[in-house]
Amino acid sequence: PMNFHGALGALRRVVQERPDALLVNEGANTLDLARGIIDMHQPRKRLDVGTWGVMGIGMGFAVAAAVESGKPVLAVEGDSAFGFSGMEVETICRYNLPVCIVVFNNNGIYKGTDVNPTGGSDPSPMVFVPDSRYDKMMEAFGGAGVNVTTPDELYRAVSAAMDSGRPTLINAVIDPNAGSESGNIGSLNPTSAVRKGPKQ
Repeated sequence: PMNFHGALGALRRVVQERPDALLVNEGANTLDLARGIIDMHQPRKRLDVGTWGVMGIGMGFAVAAAVESGKPVLAVEGDSAFGFSGMEVETICRYNLPVCIVVFNNNGIYKGTDVNPTGGSDPSPMVFVPDSRYDKMMEAFGGAGVNVTTPDELYRAVSAAMDSGRPTLINAVIDPNAGSESGNIGSLNPTSAVRKGPKQ
């Protein structure tokens, strides 16, 4: 499957060919890496959460950008970020907005390969249902859904969606091992001051 750099490289090319399109972006690795890979060619065309912002704004931003500008919108979402407000695909379809959503699907938060830290059979809270098909959500509301696994497929699918102006969601399969903790801030996470003593 794709890694973030290959997939974002394909999207960089799409934006370069359509400088008047609006780019909405949110996620962890998806946001961090997109900021450095996807160049903007006109002012006020990138909408994202800002540094240390919150996830869940992407779909609302995409709806507002499409309504306010009348121009095509490319919304690049991490699978976790999309999960916060993904049902806005119904709004996008109901109003037939020219929004193309790309969900970077790596099966979870950061990597999608974590093990449950408490043991047991439950999955880690960082792991989502493997191989989810987010594109089927868009199809359920009458939009176009596409599943892609290579940068070339991604480029072609996004280009077609942006040209059509039809509500589209592209499920971009990303290698779960390609992600890393966003910002590498694990060392800043709080630790408990309570020490566990010997069992009695």
